[in-house]
Amino acid sequence: MFLADAAIRRPVAMGCLIIALTLLGLNASRKMGVEFMPRMDAPFITIVTIYPGSSPEEIETDIARRIEDAVVSLDGLKHVNTVSMENVCQTLLEFEMGVDVDIAAIDVREQIDLVRSLFPQDVEDPIIQKFNVNAMPVITLALTGDAPLDALFDFADNDLKDRLTTIVGVAAVELVGGAPRQVQVLLDRDALQSRGLMALDVHEAIRGGVRTIPSGRVQERGTEYNVKFDADFTAIREILDLEIANKEGMRCRIGDVARVAMTTPELREAAAVDGRPAVSIRVVKKSDANTVEVTRRVRQVVDGLQGQLPGGMELVWVTDEGRFIEASVQSAWYNVAAGVLLTGGILFVFLYNLRALLVVSITMPLTIVIGLFFMQMAGFTLNTATLIAIGMSVGVLVANSIVVLEGIFQRLAEGQPPKAAAALGAKERFIAVLASAGTNTVVLFPLAVLDGMISMFITPLALTMIIMTLVSLFISFTLTPMLCSLLLKQRTEMRIGLLSRLSSGWNRGLAAAVERYRRLLTGLDRHRGRALVVVLGIVVLLVHALSLAPRIGFDLFQGIDRGEVIVKLEYPTRYDLDQTWRRVRQVEDRLSDLPGLRHRMVTVGKVEGILGQSSEGVYLAQLLLKFPERDMRTVTVDELIARIRARLTDYPEAIITVAKPATVGGGLEVPVEMEIAGPSLETLDRMVLRTRDLAAAIDGLKDIDTTAREGKPEIRIRPNRPVLSDRAMPAAALGTALRANLEGLTAGTYKQDARNYDIVVRMEPRQGKDQVHHFQFPGAPGQPVLLETLAELSEERAPVKIIRKNKQRVAKLTAGLERQLPLGSAVDRISTAIRDRGDFPPGYTHTFVGDYEVLAESRADLGEAAIIAIILVILTLAAILESFKQPVLILVTLPLALIGAMWALAFAGLSMDIFVLLGFVMMAGIVVNNAILIMDQFNVRVAEGRDRRDAMITAACERFRPILMTTAAAVLGMLPLAVATGIGAEMRNGIGVASVGGILVSGLLTMILMPVLYGLCTRRKQS
Repeated sequence: MFLADAAIRRPVAMGCLIIALTLLGLNASRKMGVEFMPRMDAPFITIVTIYPGSSPEEIETDIARRIEDAVVSLDGLKHVNTVSMENVCQTLLEFEMGVDVDIAAIDVREQIDLVRSLFPQDVEDPIIQKFNVNAMPVITLALTGDAPLDALFDFADNDLKDRLTTIVGVAAVELVGGAPRQVQVLLDRDALQSRGLMALDVHEAIRGGVRTIPSGRVQERGTEYNVKFDADFTAIREILDLEIANKEGMRCRIGDVARVAMTTPELREAAAVDGRPAVSIRVVKKSDANTVEVTRRVRQVVDGLQGQLPGGMELVWVTDEGRFIEASVQSAWYNVAAGVLLTGGILFVFLYNLRALLVVSITMPLTIVIGLFFMQMAGFTLNTATLIAIGMSVGVLVANSIVVLEGIFQRLAEGQPPKAAAALGAKERFIAVLASAGTNTVVLFPLAVLDGMISMFITPLALTMIIMTLVSLFISFTLTPMLCSLLLKQRTEMRIGLLSRLSSGWNRGLAAAVERYRRLLTGLDRHRGRALVVVLGIVVLLVHALSLAPRIGFDLFQGIDRGEVIVKLEYPTRYDLDQTWRRVRQVEDRLSDLPGLRHRMVTVGKVEGILGQSSEGVYLAQLLLKFPERDMRTVTVDELIARIRARLTDYPEAIITVAKPATVGGGLEVPVEMEIAGPSLETLDRMVLRTRDLAAAIDGLKDIDTTAREGKPEIRIRPNRPVLSDRAMPAAALGTALRANLEGLTAGTYKQDARNYDIVVRMEPRQGKDQVHHFQFPGAPGQPVLLETLAELSEERAPVKIIRKNKQRVAKLTAGLERQLPLGSAVDRISTAIRDRGDFPPGYTHTFVGDYEVLAESRADLGEAAIIAIILVILTLAAILESFKQPVLILVTLPLALIGAMWALAFAGLSMDIFVLLGFVMMAGIVVNNAILIMDQFNVRVAEGRDRRDAMITAACERFRPILMTTAAAVLGMLPLAVATGIGAEMRNGIGVASVGGILVSGLLTMILMPVLYGLCTRRKQS
């Protein structure tokens, strides 16, 4: 083999090449980014359209439908999701993977421009943005202390926010728990009405009396002067002197009918940390920023700020993603290192040669380091997917070197010098190693070119394994024979020593095992009936393993223990902020003594939610509970969630959701999402509530919720148009006057210390709904007109929102899962319940979306990839072995991996997630390696003129030792992934367990099944 010959003849030149690649790899490891999951370039576009004063029904009719009609014809559009709420329409466009989101955004803008003229007159211009799932909150802080809340928010909004947003990698800072200060002109209703004025009069007076206008410039004697009209106020009290009206010499100033205060508007959000009022601060990273680096930079800035905070303020670090990601990556590297040590140990057990152990100890780490260089060239980061690939590669990497080493040792045992033994041993094992590496590689090509959402996780993993396999192949035929020629010694008279005695004893035991194995194969070859019983027995084992699939079930990803639990609370829509706050305090008291609880972050008015769920409103609240990391506590996060649910079982008048943060994309983990589509909102609510009752009877489903809600109480005011016409008052003017009375209108800007404050005109707040009926408007002198005269008032309940998907109205059902119920099994049980007892009327259908939609697409894609991979394996083996018959016999061993994989998953209590399914496809290239070794040696013996049946038995016995070595090395190399308990290990456990079980069982059964099948087939031909 020319590579091995060149490495042995010119060790210095080859050594220089290896050292150069190693240095490049070490440099790459220093520069590679660190993330939990690969970057997601999902093509999403959002359209936000604001229509002030509109109801959800009006939004749906006037805006949502027209937007849907405009964009539905776009190329590559997968789903159109619309949520119509009070005053706003949110539209999310999901495109097929591979669509250029920049071009798609341009197409969307063009289509919206075509229908913009069809919108009602008061609709604001739609805001069209690309939605980037990589730009997500990575740090949660809380500003608390003894200072007033408005002071806390003012410092956070104007000082702290500016310091954080200038950090490299930070995209935005989100604040919850206060509102910006403003200058409020609070009107005295009685004083205003006694003068025949309205809030609009005050608004117009300020609007026309407060402004700075650049007027131009003048010149005199070579000097230029700017001219500026400055009508801004220099002090708040000056607003009181502004004249509103001047009738018959009677002047009315703002001070006569109002008071002015620098304050905050009505709070619609609130926050607290560890029981103290606070402002919640969430730091959002840029889409291409490294989470760990951003966390470090923010930590440095926060530490520097601690001594600079105003008196009475404290900045609390609640949680961050950087620590979790860093610890997860570190845990994965520990698994890789453990795999290297275990495989080195098994090699030593078989060879009892310290020099051979030194060879493997050098080649394995260098293979990984050199592979990092090519990973960086491909643009990969160190994340869960790529680290799983490296961990899975450990056993495969050493297997190639073991095969070459075993061949070299065999030649050394025959008395050949080290250089000749290294060259000849590498040459003899070239076909077997090439076939093994070839099959390992070709099965990954279909995975590397997958499309769909799952490709963002699978492609980096597959390409990383391809890189590691090819680097391993290069090292096996360069560095391994070169080191063997330099380090190993020619076998001489056996020395007496501990290692020699251990080696002799091991070899004798191994020889005895080979002899018993030979007698077993010979006996099965002579007795056809026994051979058939063995084959049937293996078939029965396969059928039993496949029967475990329904019990094992399918999941998208295994749940991750981040040390965080989110408790979402939804109260009746009639609740105001104070009532919600009082109820949340009760929940906080119930949970404050949970074991290990470090921080409690409460937010009211803004919560996490998926599309279609309410995420803003004073009746919503959320608790973020932060616990120590997984390696610092004995209680799992699932056990903590069970305790939280138990403590809140009897908590009344609230919809409670207790869940972990989502594995991918941030937010709340909601594994089960079902949509019911149909025309009638009432029927949809009835169907989704019935489905909720059916789902409640299924064990393992928790926190079942729907989008069906009781409408929010509202006072609907409909103008009496004839009366308004008689008084020459436009209906819109009446609506604006009402808004000025209640919400307030921004009339101008007050400037102070290089900051701007809105000047808002509104009535002095009062309690009670009857005040709306008694609003008075100017009429004849001394005869004000009540609102009841100008309009009809009625109390109604308005729908909170209307959800649409793909131009149909939908209602949603969501649910969490207990650990023992996989997502696939939950969906099957819900579907069965609906089919048996759902009684859906014609025109109403249900579909499962979210995680299950991705899972279903992924199973189909991976199934297609598996078929292509098997075909590629056949073609590769046929090309290398120069035969189409022998690959068929080799592929018969493929199903054997399923026996061990399914048994291992069932024993460990794990489900089949995306990475496990990927492992099944990858094993198609790994488990055939043992059969390849046997078939390669079989061809050698046949070429020597041996009888084919005897040649097969002889080849199996001669390859017993290397098969045992490579199987043990592969199993031990992947074992740390299977038994890992570190941070983030849940994502790696499933594929590790399945791979260890599949490779171990297939390795043992292949040595029995392949000779037996060949004997049976050969005998049929002879007869």
